[in-house]
Amino acid sequence: MTRLSSLKGTLATAFGAAADAYHSAADVQREVASRLARRIAGLSLAARPRVLEIGCGTGFLYHALAPDLGGAAWLLTDLSEAMVRRARATLAGRPAGIAVMDGEMPSLPPASFDLICASLVFQWFEDLPRSLHGLADLLAPGGALVFSTLTAESFPEWRAAHQEIGARSAVRRYPTMKDIARMSPEGMSMTLDVESIARPYRNAHAFLAHWKEIGTHVPDASRPPLTPGTMRKLLRRFDDGITVTYQVAYVTIIKA
Repeated sequence: MTRLSSLKGTLATAFGAAADAYHSAADVQREVASRLARRIAGLSLAARPRVLEIGCGTGFLYHALAPDLGGAAWLLTDLSEAMVRRARATLAGRPAGIAVMDGEMPSLPPASFDLICASLVFQWFEDLPRSLHGLADLLAPGGALVFSTLTAESFPEWRAAHQEIGARSAVRRYPTMKDIARMSPEGMSMTLDVESIARPYRNAHAFLAHWKEIGTHVPDASRPPLTPGTMRKLLRRFDDGITVTYQVAYVTIIKA
């Protein structure tokens, strides 16, 4: 695999450390994968599609989608070696190839897939527009690139609490729906819709602990960490509980 950037190395380490807990703890990721699978199942794909999954994790999307795709030929990939090992154990006996790969730098032949899919992965990409164009080159004519990703409207409760105490959140800056709409590769059609998923936590400590448990706690490195005093002030705002909202975009890109 190509040498990883600093961010990718951090992500691989974080998700690798979470590999054992992820399959049972990542409830939103499991739900979004199921919702994405329903959208993909409604597409007109080749009878035995060649499928590439980016960021397979422990196999949520495969489990949700494989029954609807019949004799599909799957290649599941993930940045984290530990996640790949966990996926191999979870999917033991299933007819799927599983490999370590950086989804932004795939070394695969052009036009070799009928479906490329990814669930809650692309918000981690360093250059999503360029990556979408590169992945589109891997699609055969009539193929589909289908993914879910977090948008800029995610976690408004957490961001607002930072603003109220004069701090800046270190949550990564996700694309807006307008940003995503402008990313469609030339000559391809795009459809997109959005859903919000709310999750309650008993307090901010529980929220942050959950993020660390599933590996999604990697911050925006351009934002300085909060001082201990500011962090305590932030956490106290949620002593009586916190509900955080994930805004998820579902995107389908069809190659002519």
